[in-house]
Amino acid sequence: MKVDVVLFDLGGVVCRFLPERRLSALARACGVPPETVDEVLFVSGFDHLCDLGKVPVEEILDRTRAGLGFPGGLRELQELWCLAFDPDPAVLALAERVRPRRTGLFTDNGPLLLDAMPWAFPEVAERFDELIFSCVIGETKPRPHAFTRALEMLDAHPERTLFIDDSSRNVEAARELGITAVRFEDARRLEADLAGLL
Repeated sequence: MKVDVVLFDLGGVVCRFLPERRLSALARACGVPPETVDEVLFVSGFDHLCDLGKVPVEEILDRTRAGLGFPGGLRELQELWCLAFDPDPAVLALAERVRPRRTGLFTDNGPLLLDAMPWAFPEVAERFDELIFSCVIGETKPRPHAFTRALEMLDAHPERTLFIDDSSRNVEAARELGITAVRFEDARRLEADLAGLL
């Protein structure tokens, strides 16, 4: 199999995903319990609307201020939001190693994180040819349209694309579209998977 494009998931692959750290920090900033932050921003479905690109960053800030009493500005909110993501140097090294193949960061996330990527996570942003966020394509994994739009953005063919995700459901959805997909467990296992596929 010849692979031209490699797609990496963000939370759980390129970055360790630590949502509790974000919840705690937002709760402290707003002076409310973490459960309140969770209810207002996540359980309510608001964050999912953000992931779909239906809420601009200004409205996210307004919602956080009105619903939680957040006292800060946009940059401070983004800094707190980014605490949920901890880049994994070993995975970033593997992302660099697969070049000169084209690479894409393919993630279900909203504009708050997307806009912050260049300054919050430059070591991540610079490793990928495309930052493919669900808020831009208007769909989240595992919906087929999310994958087809990601392929379009990289001018990629399914049969020559490799997709890496920690979600079994997303991996299966990719395979149904003819994309070679592996489920991420850790960097060492991914290195072995890449050696066998590239």
